[in-house]
Amino acid sequence: MVDREPQEEVAKTSEPKPTDDELKVVIVLKGNRAMVGVQSPDCDPVFTTLEGNMAAALSQVPALVESANAKWDANPRNPKADLPEPPPSPTSSRSQPAQSSEKPKQPSFF
Repeated sequence: MVDREPQEEVAKTSEPKPTDDELKVVIVLKGNRAMVGVQSPDCDPVFTTLEGNMAAALSQVPALVESANAKWDANPRNPKADLPEPPPSPTSSRSQPAQSSEKPKQPSFF
């Protein structure tokens, strides 16, 4: 009989916390067009569209990352919109018509 050591419990890992150097690149191809986007944690995503295939999209990724980093250094998030409060909904001065206790008759289908 072979003695086996008990297996160590696998530590439950939560989702890893994003780091400052984390970067997500998304490429969507449709026909001869591509949409390329980059996003970093706590920053708004930056997107661009271009003509071409996967090779053309991949060739644009370094330039898009560089421009996104410059944008994020200046302002990582777009400013919140300062919208005016909506006007209060008008209240109707008419009274609700009295509801009759009789239910309208519906045709019987069965």
